[in-house]
Amino acid sequence: MNTIGSMPLITLSGDATARGLQHGEGLRERIQQMVEVYSCFFGLSEERVFETATHFKKVISDFNNEYAIEIEAIAKAANLPPLWIYALNARSEFLSYTPATECTLLHFRGTPLLGQNWDWEERLEPLIALMRIEQKDKPNILMMSEPGIVGKIGLNSAGLGICFNFLPINRPTNGVPVHILLRALLECSTLAEARAMIERAGNGRSANIMVAHKNGERFDMEFAATEKFELTDKGDILAHTNHFIEQNVFTIPEMLENSTLRLSRVGKLSEAYGARDRRTMEKMLSDTENPGNSICQTYRTRAPLGEMGTVCSLTMDLEAGDMGIRLGNNAKNAFEHISLNAHQTEKVA
Repeated sequence: MNTIGSMPLITLSGDATARGLQHGEGLRERIQQMVEVYSCFFGLSEERVFETATHFKKVISDFNNEYAIEIEAIAKAANLPPLWIYALNARSEFLSYTPATECTLLHFRGTPLLGQNWDWEERLEPLIALMRIEQKDKPNILMMSEPGIVGKIGLNSAGLGICFNFLPINRPTNGVPVHILLRALLECSTLAEARAMIERAGNGRSANIMVAHKNGERFDMEFAATEKFELTDKGDILAHTNHFIEQNVFTIPEMLENSTLRLSRVGKLSEAYGARDRRTMEKMLSDTENPGNSICQTYRTRAPLGEMGTVCSLTMDLEAGDMGIRLGNNAKNAFEHISLNAHQTEKVA
């Protein structure tokens, strides 16, 4: 297992059981800490957590039993009850009504460049990991994820990239968990396959997912529990923050100002920066204008979860199969670049 800064880079290969065992063994202590953190976030007794996780166990198994096998193996290797790992993989559904500002997504039209800031709670910064996933008859994957969670933000060898952010809602979210859908999308080869996967997963989550291809095409889908909307693609930069844009759907009021300020700032930066290259994307994701509501945000107290801010920033060149990542929210720090196909890294100032 390599490390990128303080982040482990772990390769998972073989069948679902083998991948899960490698994940659980390689990240055991981090997974156990993840359970401690999310236990606090959920604010529920273990009995209540397991009751809800039992529902998602069936949902995940019915959607793709390989993911359930992988989750069971992670739990075995991490010495944890499997229902805790199911709960981690459904963590967004557990927290769907939480007023947590999280993430700014960007794609440059006609380019293979996709990126985002992942904003969440400070305790996650020392826990996140990078994963390479190698499977037969499916694209190889490079992703950033939370230990114990089988899908998140990343790219694959077919030139597809996935970003997502949280959308709070006051409706039940009992469908295929968004992190499970993210993994399924990372196993697709084309935008058409990704659309079909979204249809197969159905509704039942609240999130925004941006999917892009190395040929420069993209789409953005907002999920509102019982329905979904594709974002109207108007400009050269497609961006999303943490409120519903396509339809007037419920947004927690205290989140709206933060989310709309960040989205407006993206628009202003797009006018200020003429180039549509990797460096421009990194500068936009590093913007600290509007302290307290900035794109790159230092940690500050936001009830009910705690110290919220930018945990990491990512840019992806889907044609080159390259991910740039910067841990933390110091906008002056460099991005480190990791290739999907080679165990090499490069720090770019």
